[in-house]
This record gives sequence, structure tokens and C-alpha cells, in this order.
Amino acid sequence: MAAAHGLVGRLDELATAETAIRSLVARRASALVVEGEAGIGKTRLVEAMVEAAQPHGLTVLRGQAHPFERSRPFGLVSAALGLRRRAVDPRRAAIAALLSGGAGPGSGELHYRVVEEVVDLVESSCADRPVLLVAEDVHWADPASLLTISSLVRRLPLSALSVVVTVRPAPRSADVVRLLEDLSEAGGAVLRLGPLSSAEILDLAAQRLGGLPGPGLAAMLEGARGNPLWALALLRSLVDDGMLSRTGVGVEAASPGVPTSLSELVVRRLGDLPEETLEMLRVAAALGDAVQLRDLGAVAQRSEADVARHLRPAYDARLLDEAQDQVVFRHQLVHDAIHQDIPGPVRRALHREAAVALMAAGASPLGVADHLMLGSQTGDHEAVAWLRAAARDAAAQSGSVAVELLRRAEALLPDGHPDADLLALEVVQAMIRAGLVTEGTARAEAVLARRHAPETDTPLRLALVGGLALLNRADELMALVRDSLDELGPAEQVPVLAQLSWVLTYRGDPRAGEESARRALRLAEATGHAGLTVWALTALLVAVGRQGRFDEALGQARRAADLAEGGSDVSSLPLQPSLFLGLALFDADLVAEARAAYRAALDDEFGSGWWLAETLMADAEACFAVGDWDDAVPRLVAGGEAAREKGKPMLLAQSLAHRTVIATATGDLEAAGQLARELAAWVAEEDLPYNAGAVAVALSGVWEAEGDRQAAYDLLLRCWRSDTAGGSRYYHRRLGPDLVRLALALGHPDVAAEVAADLAADAALAPGVGSVRSVALRCRGLVDADADTALEAVDLARQAPFLLDRTGACEDAATLLVRSRRSDEAVALLLEALACYEDAGASARAARVRAQLRELGAHPRARGHRNGSRAGWDGLTRTERAVSLLVAEGLTNGAVAKRLYVSPHTVNTHLRHVFAKLGVSNRVELARVVHRSIG
Repeated sequence: MAAAHGLVGRLDELATAETAIRSLVARRASALVVEGEAGIGKTRLVEAMVEAAQPHGLTVLRGQAHPFERSRPFGLVSAALGLRRRAVDPRRAAIAALLSGGAGPGSGELHYRVVEEVVDLVESSCADRPVLLVAEDVHWADPASLLTISSLVRRLPLSALSVVVTVRPAPRSADVVRLLEDLSEAGGAVLRLGPLSSAEILDLAAQRLGGLPGPGLAAMLEGARGNPLWALALLRSLVDDGMLSRTGVGVEAASPGVPTSLSELVVRRLGDLPEETLEMLRVAAALGDAVQLRDLGAVAQRSEADVARHLRPAYDARLLDEAQDQVVFRHQLVHDAIHQDIPGPVRRALHREAAVALMAAGASPLGVADHLMLGSQTGDHEAVAWLRAAARDAAAQSGSVAVELLRRAEALLPDGHPDADLLALEVVQAMIRAGLVTEGTARAEAVLARRHAPETDTPLRLALVGGLALLNRADELMALVRDSLDELGPAEQVPVLAQLSWVLTYRGDPRAGEESARRALRLAEATGHAGLTVWALTALLVAVGRQGRFDEALGQARRAADLAEGGSDVSSLPLQPSLFLGLALFDADLVAEARAAYRAALDDEFGSGWWLAETLMADAEACFAVGDWDDAVPRLVAGGEAAREKGKPMLLAQSLAHRTVIATATGDLEAAGQLARELAAWVAEEDLPYNAGAVAVALSGVWEAEGDRQAAYDLLLRCWRSDTAGGSRYYHRRLGPDLVRLALALGHPDVAAEVAADLAADAALAPGVGSVRSVALRCRGLVDADADTALEAVDLARQAPFLLDRTGACEDAATLLVRSRRSDEAVALLLEALACYEDAGASARAARVRAQLRELGAHPRARGHRNGSRAGWDGLTRTERAVSLLVAEGLTNGAVAKRLYVSPHTVNTHLRHVFAKLGVSNRVELARVVHRSIG
């Protein structure tokens, strides 16, 4: 490796790089960050890795970011993967077409779709042969490319993929920092290339010159400060100028005079070039460090042949490299030296001329955006127009790029320009779409607070409503709606009222939320707009469901889904009626129908991205509720990861809560305690959040298992009181049984009676939902010590598919039956609960029931978990086997996810478990085990 690329020293770094290649040949994933200043040897090390990969038949995907292309979404990824519309590979051509397709229904989620397609493409490549993905100079990369590389690392930890990135110590954007953190979390190694030692620099010089440097030359090389690029450039300059001479076995410099920096050296070399060559180099430097020959000809207004002829002296001077139809500077530092040597006004004019020429040649707005930003001055209205157009093109692909383009356009407008407020509106809307909600909301407030163009008032208010809703700033949202609603038309009032409804409901006032949603529904129905009607109905069903009227919420959800299916004006709105239908079906005990609705939501090409985290979490919760915990845990982890990526903390808390319950029930108190510590902050504030009920159930279970029944009771009661005060009954059926049981055990019969009475009222509100009626009877039976009422609760619980409702009803009824000296009936119920717990793997709860049975003289045979052995093919769960079979067929994680209606995150989690149980380390080994096991 070293000899092929002139690498001197770097023995430790080369060893690490070779280890990464060996791991990749063995089909093990890895990640590597190569960090160092410009010219320190990052590219040389990467080239050595690429050369080492070739004899092994590895696929090498290599791309480099460029400083004038940061406004091109997915630019680095497109270069590395060859994403071109004329690509021979139809998948690459399809992704390129997706990138250039522009706006359309669901275009706000185009970014998400491209990332999914890229991940699947790379995974497919990994299935054919191991892949070395190299991304150079990520400090220049666009945000979309950085996110995509992060997704590859997170999503393909079990694929034969090695990701190598090179980066300078500075500058580093927040997106670059996040990528490096993701690589670190994935176990990636970091190679920090420092300066070469003086001895190594002398070895490098001797290697290039064929003799040891003499004292004078050695002193000159000290000025390179250990930077090999600078040292080699100095040697080339001395050779070209005839300033070196042989002295026996050594080489000496004829003159002590030497430039003090690489930039100075490059500039000095420019003085030896013909004027037309120098002019062409300046144009090339303005266009970038790697320039298409046709673009350079268009800007210089010369034929490609003339361009090549004029640049020949620059090639001879080793300032440029040959690269097919591109003009490529030998190194970024060479480009930077030439670019910075151009006087500022001239440099700005060159960028502006480049933008004009590229526009005339048919370049896209995004293609000239960087040059416009570098070459325009205040008052350049043409540049403003093009930057706004480029922002529209970029919005679907990378919201952060769109924001940056609009900010630059805004800076070019002179004070008092009539378009200033329109542009400010575009900035606000782009910020909120890009997830910069706090900043976008503040900007909207600032513009609205001053005199502004009348035509921007309504859209600014609508944007502000959305921002305040996302930030859950309920009081300000309500004040804004109160002040603005009468000034809006009916079609504009509907989304405002729907947003207000959700905020009111989420803050604990679902009755006010219902009132706002019903007002929105009346307006939507009057407009005849199906999409607006669906929007209002989704807000209404959430508010109604929170009040415990689950039958009614289901009716509204069915109506919304029917309207969405037949309405052509729904797809442009950020709605997912199938998801909301599934949620309402689940709340009404119709779990199988609910999961079918979630699958329909995941099948929705345009809506799935908006609501991915919610859909994944809803399906995971269904798995959890029915006791399919082997599948539930990977789904909950995947839903939590999606929630973290999408910035949705409530969903993340929901994932942690259900996983905590499972860990407690299975006896893994260490894991339960760790999860509980993450959850504790969720209920630490005085005002409890929207889904505090799920968190309270999880935390109280851990605390009770640890022996602190009082703390468990206090939290459950606090949650109950908070919900009751706001008119929310959604979590009553989850909180009630444990709260009543603990209240009675701790001497609070009045609280137990109060809770039981409230649950009876809940049952009257949802007469068609068996689980609600079962919980009400169960708690009434406990309060009244009435075994027969508790047995009625068991009968109802058996009709619903919920594990903990059924087992809890059996245990509570058994307790009352024992007190009534009906031990045989109690034993039968405890055996029923035991079987359910063992099927779910809830070993701690099963142990508790076994202890009760022993006290009653029953000694059932240990049956264990339904999967028996936890290792080998027989130890795989049903879903793990399904995943294994599909992977063995050669399907990617994305394809498996679509087939099984899960997420690629879930597939990853299942594969980790499968690899551990089967003792394999890659997909090839897995396929062998699968084929051997199924014969």
C-alpha cells in the first residue's frame, strides 16, 4: 500500500485501514473517519485502501464534496453512487429522476423517499459483494448527503459495508458534527493524521529525488511543517526551476530562497504562465475545483478545443490533472490559492459571469446558486429571482439548503424593497418545513409585529399557527387564533382550528379541543373540500377519543378514511387517514383491523413519510398489547429510533414506556431500571404531558417491583387526577386497575371507590368497547370484594385480545375467589394467567403466579417460553424466521420491511437477534443456516 502511493510513515494508520479492508472482505461492517488538515495525506490513505480493496473484488463507491456545490442536495451521494438519469443501472437512473422530478404531491417527503431508495440501493450492492463507500471532504458536503451517509451507517450495521469519510478539523457544520457522532456510535475508528516527522519528510523527499536531501534542502523542507503536499510541491518547484543539484549520494538546493507557503508557491508558478492560460485558470477556479470542460467553455466563451489548448501550460506546470472531460485542480489547496489570488471584486465578477453563462446554457437554478451567492451584490434582482427559484427546487430535497438560498436572496434585496415581505414569508415557510421551527416561528412573529405587506399577513399567520402548534405553545396559539380567525376565509380557518384542536387536546383540555374541531368540521363541510373535511375529522376523533368516547371516534375515523379514499384533493395535505383509522380501531379493541389499517398507511407512497414514526409506534403498541413481545421489542426500538430522527419526544417516551413494562414483566430489572431513568424526567415537571399515563404505568411497575409501592401509588394517582381535571379519560383503563389495587392495599378505600365510579362512567361512554367495560367491572369487583363481578370482567377481557387486561382480570378475580373460599376456581384462573404469561415470555409475572398457585396447593409443570430454546433455529421467533427466510432469498432490509409491513430499523433489530442466536456474523452465513435448517 505504501509504495504504490508514496505513503511514508503512517504505519499505525495503514494498519487500521488494512484491518477495515480485512473486515470488509469477511463481510463485516465498519466505519472509519480520516481527519486532518488540507494536504496532510487523507486522499493518499484512501487511495491505498481503494487499491487494497481491488484484489478482493470489492465494490468501491467513491465521491468527493466540493466547496461550490453545497447547495446541490444529494450532490456527494449522487457522485459516489453514480446517480445520473442516463445511468445504465435503472435503479440509479430512477433515483436521479426522482431527484430532478421537482414538486408534486407529497414533495415535502421527497427527501425521505430518496434516502430510503439510496439505502436500499447500497444494501442491494452489499448483497452482491462487499462495498467500500468513500466520502471525501465531507466538511464541504450538502446536508442531504450527510444525512444519507448517517442513515447508511445506522441502517446497515449488519451488511457488508465499510464507510470511510475524510474531513478537515474545521470548518464543521452542525450536520457534519452529527454525522461524525453517528459514525462514532456505530463503532467507527478515527484516524487523525498529524504532520509527518522531520525524518519522514526527508524520507519522502529521498523517495522522490532518488537521493538524500542535503543540509540546505533539509532546512527548506522544515518549512513544510510536516505537510507532505507542501513538501512535494516545494520539491517539484525546485526541480522545475533547476534549483537542485546532485552531491554524491545526496541532493542539495542551489539557493536558500523559498516561498513561505504553498499558496505563495502556487502564485509564483502562475507568473510563469501565458496570460490566456492564467485567465482561463481564473475562470476555472471561479467555477470550482473540478469543472466540466463544456461549462468552462460556456463561461469563457471559447470552444472546448480552445479551452484545452489554453490550459495545456497549466497541466505542464502540474497545477491541473487530466480527468476525461473535466478540468481538475491537483489539490484543493492549489485551487484555493488561485481562487484567493484573484482580487475580491474580480472574483465576485467572475462568479456572476459564470452564473449568467450557465443560466444561458440551460443550467438549473440549483446549478448556479452557489455562483450567484458568491458573485452578487445588493440590488441584483436577477440573482434574487434565481435564488428563489433554486430554493423552490431544493425545498423537496433539502429544506436546509432552501433556507440558505432564501437567506442569501434576502440579503441581496435593498432596504425597503417591495418584495422584502414576500421573501420573508418564503424564509419563514422554508424554515418550518426544514424543521427550524423555533427560528421560523420567531421570524414570523417579528414580521407580523411590524408593518408588512397586506398580502403576506394571512400566510404568515397560518405559518405561525403551524409553528406554535409544533412547539406546543398553546397559550400563544390560542391568542393568535382569537385575534386572526375572523380575518381568514373558511378554507383557511379549517386548518387553523384543527391545529388549535390538537394543541388544546394535547395540553389536557380535550373538551375545548372538540369544540374547535367541530367548528372546523362545519366550515370544511360548507366548502365541500374533502381534504379539509378529513383534516377536521382527524382533529375531532382525537379530541373525542381522549374523552373516552371510542365508539364515536371510530365512526369519525371511518368517515375520514372513506372521504380520503375517494377525494382527489387530499393527497396534497399532510394527512394519513389510514393511520387515524387504525388508532381508532385499536381503541375500540379491533386490533386485527387496526394493524391492517397501519399497513395501508405504510403502503401510502406520499403519506407514509409524514407519519412514519407514528405508524411504526402504533403497530408496535398493538404487538405489545396482544402480548407478542418478541416482535414488539424490535418494533418499539424501531419506532423510537424513527421518533428520535423525526424529533418527536412523546413517541420516544411511548416506546421507552412499553419497553419498560416488558423488561419488568420478564424480570430484567436492570434494563427496566435503566429505561425508567430515561423516563423519569417525563413526569418530573408539575404539568404532566399528553401521554403521561403510559409513562406512569411503566414507572409504577418498576417502582413496585423494587418495593416502593407508595411511590407507585402516588404517581398513578397524580396522573389520574391530572387527566380527570382536564376531562381526559383515555388512559383510565390502563391506570385504573393498578391504582385501585394499590389504593386498597395502602388504606385508601375512598380513592379506590372514586376511581371505580369514574371507570363505570367510562363504560357508559363506550358501551361497544369490551376492554373498557371489563376494567370497570374488574375495579368495581375489587372495591366491593365481589368475586362474581370480577368474573364478569374476566369474561369480557377474554373477548378482547389484550394480554395484560386478561391476565390482570384473572389474577384479581382469583384473589377475590380465594377470599370467598372458591379455591378451585381461583386455581383455574391463575393457570390461565400463567399460560398467557409464559407464552409472552413474562417470566417475572409467571413466577408470581406460580407462587400463588403453590400457596393453593397447585404445582403446574413448567412450560417455559413458547419458543423453547433461545439459541439455534428452533429458538427463533415467528417473525425472526420470516425475516431470515426473506434475507436468505436475497431481499434487502427495505424489501423485507415492505413485505412484512415493518421498518428497516425493525428488520435490523431482528437480524441482530438472529445473528446472535444462530452464531453467524453475516448474511451469507445466515443463508447457509437457513437452507440447512429448512432442508
